[in-house]
Amino acid sequence: MSRTVDLSVPRWVHVPFVFLLIGGGFVAGVAALLDLVVEGLGLVESGYLPSLAVAALLYLAICAVWFARTRGDGNGSVWSAIPDTQYTGRHAESGGIARKEQEDALRELQDERE
Repeated sequence: MSRTVDLSVPRWVHVPFVFLLIGGGFVAGVAALLDLVVEGLGLVESGYLPSLAVAALLYLAICAVWFARTRGDGNGSVWSAIPDTQYTGRHAESGGIARKEQEDALRELQDERE
């Protein structure tokens, strides 16, 4: 009798872990570079803490912009990324013609409603 064990990590654990891991590397690297620049210019003898704060704020701003851009209103279609001109051209072998016909039928239905 065989038993299986599910070792997958839930998404709600995985996503914050990845953001902290990548963010930690980003913040530490940018803070170190800013510290080198500040010390190289002779502005401050040890500017690592202010550089760390600037890097953390920069990472938070990047994450906020990324979240705002990726959170759609939910009304978009996955086919919006593919231009209509590619439906009947060289991409027809991957179902382009069927997609074009389907979208044309949906447009006709929407026009009839209006």
